[in-house]
Amino acid sequence: MLNPALAAGAIIACSAAMLKAVELALRLAPLPRPLLLVGQSGVGKGLLARFIHVQSARAGAFVAVAGGELSESLLHDQLAGHEAGAFTGAQRRVRGAFERAHNGTLFVDELPLWSHAAQSAVLRALDERLITRLGGERELPLDCRVVLASNQPLETLVSKGRLLSDLRWRIGEFVIEIPPLAGRAVDVAALSYHFLDEARTAFGGLGPVLFDPDALERLVTYHWPGNVRQLRSVVEWSWTLAAMEAAERIGLSHLPASVLRDEAPRVPLDSGTRRALSRWAYDRAGHSRTAAAELLGLHPNTIDHHRRTATG
Repeated sequence: MLNPALAAGAIIACSAAMLKAVELALRLAPLPRPLLLVGQSGVGKGLLARFIHVQSARAGAFVAVAGGELSESLLHDQLAGHEAGAFTGAQRRVRGAFERAHNGTLFVDELPLWSHAAQSAVLRALDERLITRLGGERELPLDCRVVLASNQPLETLVSKGRLLSDLRWRIGEFVIEIPPLAGRAVDVAALSYHFLDEARTAFGGLGPVLFDPDALERLVTYHWPGNVRQLRSVVEWSWTLAAMEAAERIGLSHLPASVLRDEAPRVPLDSGTRRALSRWAYDRAGHSRTAAAELLGLHPNTIDHHRRTATG
């Protein structure tokens, strides 16, 4: 069984959908092939890319580059760097992203925003394993893992002409889809407490330690259009308000209006999800049914009932 809280940041894998993505990342991490991570904005593609880098055991750095439309010269400079005197104002040698990621991982974010020229440069570096700095003459050997990210599926990128066909075939089937946060109730609960722990640690262990049951249920049934990035912000805001009031728990009144007043349909909690939440709480609480019941605001007997029906 995978550890639900993994080492490279807030990679929380409790739900079956997220476990599948993380398990695939673990299997593919040691391979030198380029990967494509697909998921909505804010879902954690950068965190998963960093996790893949850590699990790959590559000795070099993790270097992230954002997408965007760039001129040919700026593109070359960003990816390959330049020599001193390569252009007006270039007073010293600057290493590009590929060189900084040597023996490490280069994370190319927002792939659909990259021009075909930028994608071609990435493809050329992948194929030839060589780069040349702007204004330079010497070819430099390249050894870095490239992880690409997109908020659109691979097929959509190809059909809209946003992805070079040669780069598409270079990626092949090495694609990891990260599910949206909506509907992943157990992951929402685990992440909420993870971010709560982070906030308390940053302030010397002060502030609320639990969520009120109605506040937690609001969080796990919310549709999270901003995914994990939005959830982190919501928990930090709610913890701040509760800490200012010296409250022991985060209640509904501490949640932001954007969550409380949202009229979008809430994600229902079926019996299977409630059982999964109980199992998560029991594990987090060190197999104490009383502490698990506090996490979810349930009676300890309810925790036992859910655990029995889950294993029966």
